[in-house]
Amino acid sequence: MASEDPLVSSGRALFGTPTLLGGQAAKAGLSCESCHINGRGNPHFLLSGVSAGPGTADVTNSFFSAARGNGRFDPVAIPDLAGPGKVSRDAQAKALEPFIRNLVVEEFGGEEPTPAVLDALAAYVRAIGRCDPDTQRGRNVGDQLRSIDDAMTGAALMTERGDRAGVRLSIAAMRHQLGLIAERYTERRADLLSASRALQMIGERDTAGLPVLLRWKDDFDKGLAQGLRRDEGRSLYDRARLQRALARQ
Repeated sequence: MASEDPLVSSGRALFGTPTLLGGQAAKAGLSCESCHINGRGNPHFLLSGVSAGPGTADVTNSFFSAARGNGRFDPVAIPDLAGPGKVSRDAQAKALEPFIRNLVVEEFGGEEPTPAVLDALAAYVRAIGRCDPDTQRGRNVGDQLRSIDDAMTGAALMTERGDRAGVRLSIAAMRHQLGLIAERYTERRADLLSASRALQMIGERDTAGLPVLLRWKDDFDKGLAQGLRRDEGRSLYDRARLQRALARQ
């Protein structure tokens, strides 16, 4: 929503970014969101050698990082982040930020998060609330496009804070969402790949500031994004088409 704290929007985008975790997780396309859908749990998460069954993960598995590896296979149920946890959510206590940092760096072997990135992630986790389980619904292209909006908000916030690493992560978040969309649009994959490559070039140029990124977003919103919304019924976001495609595999 428009009135939402930009820090929360930024954190939500980073939460869904495999690049944040780095290492094997990034190679496998896994993000915080993979285990905690919308910040909740994921009863369907299943990774060979890491899960004992759906909805479980061995967080001390050396597959992700030798720092946390304990040499035992001891998966646990993936927690719902909307519930009370072992770490205080009190913003004044600031206990959540170092906890998230240790997860990224030690559990997954990711790069050291900047203070601005940790602030955003902690703000998002603190904002996660409970919801009625009966309100669950399938994801649509609008959800993915809103995630790109979140990442754009994050890029602006990180630019304001002078955090170049945070900007690059926000761009990585946008590119990841474009990749997820491409999986469901056969006829649009070339266009989505081109859009992602343009973002990559922007991220790699240290001289490319926020105005360049805003121009990309404006062009995307007026062009490709409108086409994606228009063609959603012919994509794998359509449940019937998705079921037929899965049945053929």
